[in-house]
Amino acid sequence: MVVAIVTDSSACLPRELVDRYRLTVVPHRLHLDGQTFEDGAISPGEFYALLQQSRGRPTTSSPSPGRFLEAFHSAAEGASGVLCLTFSARYSATYSAAENAARQFRQERPDVPLEVMDTRCLAMAHGFVVLAAARAAEAGASLPETMRSAESVAREAALIGMVDTLRYLAMSGRVPWVAHWATSVLQIKPIMTADGEEIRLAERVRTRRRALERMMSLLRGRLKPGRPLHAAVMHAAAPEPASELARRLEEELRPAELLLTEFTPVMGVHVGPGFLGVAYYQEPPGGDTLAEDVARIERELSPLPSPSDPPALVVLVGLPGAGKTTFAARLAERVPLAVLESDRFRKLLFGQPTYSVDESRRLFRALHATIDRLLARHVSCLLDATNLREEHRRPLYEMAQRHGARLVVVHLDAPADVVRARLSRRRQAATPGDWSDAGPEVYERMREAVEPIARPHLRVDTSGDTTAAIEEVLRALQGG
Repeated sequence: MVVAIVTDSSACLPRELVDRYRLTVVPHRLHLDGQTFEDGAISPGEFYALLQQSRGRPTTSSPSPGRFLEAFHSAAEGASGVLCLTFSARYSATYSAAENAARQFRQERPDVPLEVMDTRCLAMAHGFVVLAAARAAEAGASLPETMRSAESVAREAALIGMVDTLRYLAMSGRVPWVAHWATSVLQIKPIMTADGEEIRLAERVRTRRRALERMMSLLRGRLKPGRPLHAAVMHAAAPEPASELARRLEEELRPAELLLTEFTPVMGVHVGPGFLGVAYYQEPPGGDTLAEDVARIERELSPLPSPSDPPALVVLVGLPGAGKTTFAARLAERVPLAVLESDRFRKLLFGQPTYSVDESRRLFRALHATIDRLLARHVSCLLDATNLREEHRRPLYEMAQRHGARLVVVHLDAPADVVRARLSRRRQAATPGDWSDAGPEVYERMREAVEPIARPHLRVDTSGDTTAAIEEVLRALQGG
């Protein structure tokens, strides 16, 4: 069982990520010309058309405690705990409603721990905090660990945005300085920044083009060297400028993650059509530097196999107990490969590993960086790790393409009863060369995380003789 994540619709998360991480999203409500809509009930395009035709003042309201209570009960089914993340309490009663619901939930379900956290962030800056929590939960983090991952991103998340008109901000009354000069700055495109919940006017420009340039300049000036960047371009009925901003970010800043998302109607009502912005955060520095981790891994791999042209990258995919390490050893006997086994190098880097999210993030950043360096030197590699999600595999695909390496993806599996027996034997008696601590309970928890491989791959049942599979991999490595 994993921690379930609940949030509110102001996070503006792309639908595919909501589905991907099984998030429970509680909608805000929009009131327009006597009608009430739940966020998401009408498309952004329909909403902005209604907004521009409206003669009244649109308003919004937070989800009720009852809606949060329903969401908590739904999310708690099959979960080890629930974490609810709301956007800044400074601008909304959402956090208060969630807290009221949480008190009731704890009386009704004392068996399921529940925490409510005010992210103190807005829009996709808030969304990034939600994603950090969801990714931590998926990796098996406990409720306290999941909260720490969310808090780490919340401290870093910010946004820079440009509004096309001040009319809607002035009507909302949520940014006090706007009303003072809204009527005197016609044709001005104000650029605002939000560090957490603190909204400030950064600059005033006269054209959208100039605003885009200044947003890029402001962002570059705020970034700290050497720390991976996560960015999300946000827009309200401005898809073409948003695509242009996303392209510039990709080309000039090479973010580790880049999303493109549209403001939901309840957020769009405060900024109006034409809004364009970028939410972002940088990953905090780890204890040791990436260069030091890579150097330690390379020293442990020495002596390295001789270079080959082209090099090869073998990516093993499989649950604990699937037979990956045994298969890797047999393959390495037949072809020169630098074998990077995640369990082995976790213990090299951390001694007594905790298997926390931050620990895993540092480990795989180092493993991927080592593979990147070795492929650049034409040294063939094999990564022995679970690699259960496509987002975990995608950087490896890109590395192979970048270095012209032959990529072979091998999904190893065995019947569940065979795997459980292997893991039980592992727990009862240590096996030389077996670095894994995973037992049957880890296997059961991770079974839900397996995601289909989105490209051609080999599938191997390790409960029988794998000789034919080894030969098939060798042919693939030779380009056959």
